[in-house]
Amino acid sequence: MAAILATQPMNSLRDLLIAQLNEIYASEVHSEAVIAKIQSAAASPKLSEALRSHLAETKVHIARLDRVFGEIGSKPKKSESHGSKGILDDCATIASKSKVEPHVRDAAIIATMQRLEHDEIASYGCARTWSNLLGHQTAAAELMKTLTEERRFDEALSRLAETLNQGALEPMTAGSR
Repeated sequence: MAAILATQPMNSLRDLLIAQLNEIYASEVHSEAVIAKIQSAAASPKLSEALRSHLAETKVHIARLDRVFGEIGSKPKKSESHGSKGILDDCATIASKSKVEPHVRDAAIIATMQRLEHDEIASYGCARTWSNLLGHQTAAAELMKTLTEERRFDEALSRLAETLNQGALEPMTAGSR
């Protein structure tokens, strides 16, 4: 997200908060379309369900961000960073690869989704901290709810990877005998 932040006016912590929120907002909106696409590409029913559930959460995250913008007296502008856009594009590309072994594709989907989640966790964490510092406690509380959900989804992906990655290993192991 740093590339877009560098192009925004940075005269105050409020400016930085608004720039960060705009990038988060753009990423969440873009995530809606990409998550729907990769959900249908997931071979594992458990991964597909986790993605479906996170897609529903993403819609809630966008609604929360709208409330946060209202509290701080600003309106969202989609100023997507190259980082989150690149990660989301990677997710979409992986989902579109039909000739990849399904377990391997699931492992790749999990890896790219976790990169996205880690970016969102860092972004929401900073925005929450800055909201607190600027006296926007309601906004900070809303951002904390989303931060908690993003962490929870990242942990769920890690648990899924522990079992699904084994399936990605087995075709290679069987082929090397």
